Amino acid sequence: MPRRRIPKFRCFKPKDLGLVVIDGKQHHLGRYGSPESLAEYNRLIQEWLARGPLPGSHPDRATPPSASTT
Repeated sequence: MPRRRIPKFRCFKPKDLGLVVIDGKQHHLGRYGSPESLAEYNRLIQEWLARGPLPGSHPDRATPPSASTT
């Protein structure tokens, strides 16, 4: 099963902005490294994580299926 990786907080250098790409969409977060841009990044990541697994993926299994013994 593919694992979801948390999108990275990056710098959009032409304008010195914080940037995160979530589901293919770029989100400009404000001045790179500022408390406001980090807060916005954290808010967007929390929303993304709350949406749950990707469509069509299976949740991790806590225990493997047990083998029957006869």
